Amino acid sequence: MARGATHVLGLDIGTAFIKAAEIQLRGDEFHVVGRPAVIPTPEGAVRGGVIVDAPAVSDALREIKDRYGMRVKSAIASVGGDSSVVVRITEVPKMSGKELDEAIQWELDEQTPFPVDEVIYDYATIDRPDADPEATEMEVLLCVAQEDLVNAHVEAIMGAGLAPIAVDVEPLAIGRALVEAGGEEQADQTIVNVHIGATTTLILVFRHGLLSFVRIIPSAGENLTQALAQNLMVGQDQAEIIKLELGNLQDGGFVEQPERDEFAGAGLFEDEEPPSDSVFELSSTDEGGAAFEPMDERATHLEVDEELSDFEEPAPEAPAPPAETAAGEPEDPDLVEAREHVADALTEPVLDIATEVRRSLDFYRRQHRNEPIDRIVVTGGSARLSGLAELMSEETGVATEVGNPFQYMQIDDDSVSQQYLQDIAPTMVIAVGLALRDMVSD
Repeated sequence: MARGATHVLGLDIGTAFIKAAEIQLRGDEFHVVGRPAVIPTPEGAVRGGVIVDAPAVSDALREIKDRYGMRVKSAIASVGGDSSVVVRITEVPKMSGKELDEAIQWELDEQTPFPVDEVIYDYATIDRPDADPEATEMEVLLCVAQEDLVNAHVEAIMGAGLAPIAVDVEPLAIGRALVEAGGEEQADQTIVNVHIGATTTLILVFRHGLLSFVRIIPSAGENLTQALAQNLMVGQDQAEIIKLELGNLQDGGFVEQPERDEFAGAGLFEDEEPPSDSVFELSSTDEGGAAFEPMDERATHLEVDEELSDFEEPAPEAPAPPAETAAGEPEDPDLVEAREHVADALTEPVLDIATEVRRSLDFYRRQHRNEPIDRIVVTGGSARLSGLAELMSEETGVATEVGNPFQYMQIDDDSVSQQYLQDIAPTMVIAVGLALRDMVSD
């Protein structure tokens, strides 16, 4: 295991919620210190992953420190926002030193949609273990972020009395929490993560412990809430509460989708790279957030026939017995009907996400000689919806489970119940992975 910062607060500052996990490495064990936190993001403070009100976020971080007893000051956060971060994996002739620096400058001019003098960028060569040693080309990972985006994160963290030691990215954080923290148990598998955030969904493929495919789609948790609001004719806030309290996809039928071309509308074709098909890491910033430190080597490993002769007319079916509660008493029929309406409203937008996952996996297999996928792990706030994993498995044909980043952790605080950890686990994967940045193998 790596031995960098071994006691860190991971901060996932999202559009809807702020998640925080304090992790400490003791020997070869990861310990969750105190109570992991999930609190609502101040309204309007973060838009599309971009902090637009740093003082409000600072206040929320101070609240987390005080209410949840966070002790450590060292913090790692992640940056995001489709319009503020550009990541590319590009092929260039094998080169190094000044030649590579000049080639990257050209790539910046070609691939950055905002002024080059207003960005922070870093790059690293990608040394894949199965790369052809005789190849004349090499892969280079390029990451560009608007300077204001990074500075806003640094300002918000420092405003809460914390010390930002690094700025990381979500795909690598998820990989650490779900794959690397599991050690050899995960080493030989190909694992797909579907992380359903508030505004975007990440589709990630981890092959033999290394992140090898990333795609971002714009359908996510907010789309589910909007579908509920429209179908039930309620406000967004009420729809969000209904989603969390009554959301159960098993209470409704799966909506059949019309057949479509395999990659129609997805922007994925035989000769095209998938959107954001790259992996990246933004390493530590200085106090002003004006420059990245060099990326480490790990960062570079960043797609019924039956006989009917004896058939008899069946007798009329008896009516199904009413659903029962855990205590064995019949459930309120109004509640049962309400859950069915919620499930019907949620099924179609969830199927839209599952369809994009299937398309992404088809594309990935085509690029990797039909490599088998071992399993899908769903995370993010919407992963808590009962029946989502089953629906995803049915749509993709791949065994699916809900992710739990705490499964490889020791829980120090006895007052933290297993039920609480189970409830928040899918939403905590990025925060946990951020804290693990310097604690797992490079």
